[in-house]
This record gives sequence, C-alpha cells and structure tokens, in this order.
Amino acid sequence: YESRVMQGIWAAAPYLHNASVPSLAELLKPPQSRVASFKVGPAYDRATVGLAVEQPKSTFTMQTDCDRRSGVSHCGHDYGTALSDAEKKALLEYLKTL
Repeated sequence: YESRVMQGIWAAAPYLHNASVPSLAELLKPPQSRVASFKVGPAYDRATVGLAVEQPKSTFTMQTDCDRRSGVSHCGHDYGTALSDAEKKALLEYLKTL
C-alpha cells in the first residue's frame, strides 16, 4: 500500500481510507464530534476544505459510525484535534496551497 502524497489534498474529499469524513475541517474535530452522515457530490466548500453540506446533485448519503470494526468508522485518527481554532485555520489555509 502506497500512501497518498499531500499535493492536491484540498481536492481529495472525502477523507480517510474509508471516505468517512467530508472535509479537512471535520477531520480536525474530535472523532466523536464528527458528522455521522453527509451527502457526497460535486459541490465543494473552500472554508472547510472538502464537500459542501448542500449537494444539490447528490443521490448518495454516506452513513458512518464510531464502531472501528464496521469499515465506515469516522472515529479514528485524532491528529490535530487538540490544536486551537487559530492553529486549525492556519493549517487548513496551508493545506489549500499544496
């Protein structure tokens, strides 16, 4: 398994290996606070760096949970969750430049 490069990460939503997190901003939240479902479609949100909440052309809703055995858990990878809001914003702005 070869890991992804960071170049263009801003355009690679949804995130994590199982596509269980719709945006990089959501990924920086504590795992238990992440959304459990979201629409998957072409609409993009520059502020959250990922899928927009409103997906007018979407016919698919991704359902996730916190059971790491399920295959669709959004409760792994808590890197960056302890950053301050200012640090999270700075990180998102940096990731947009890659």
